[in-house]
Amino acid sequence: LKRWTQTGRQTKRRRRKKRVMAAISSNVKLSGTFLLVVVLVGMMVLASTPTATAAVSCNTVNSKLMPCLGYVTGSGKGAPSSTCCSGMKTLYASLKAVNDRRAACRCIKTLTSRYANIINLNVIKTLPNKCGLKLPYTISPSINCD
Repeated sequence: LKRWTQTGRQTKRRRRKKRVMAAISSNVKLSGTFLLVVVLVGMMVLASTPTATAAVSCNTVNSKLMPCLGYVTGSGKGAPSSTCCSGMKTLYASLKAVNDRRAACRCIKTLTSRYANIINLNVIKTLPNKCGLKLPYTISPSINCD
């Protein structure tokens, strides 16, 4: 009888151990599956993220250049305001990519075309230089942005 109860206990222990091991194994499989799902979702998110940023908007260009409007509609005597030059320099520094520079150029071209009747075109041509910027083109309604 003693031997039978020990064998019964051992059998119960083995069963309990098997259940525990099965539960652990199940949790390991579950956590492995969970990890795989997390990795796949992460890869999908990264794949759907655009690699190139959108080109600068005309609203940004306009807001940076509007402080210069008073200067370019006048005679061009004196220096442009510090706000005007600061806006130009900030805009110029933010145009790292070719697409950004082309987009900004198109916006400037549109602005100069739209306000051609009130802008002094001779003054606007000298504006970058007066603000300490050297642009590879002259600002005008006929800029070639490509």
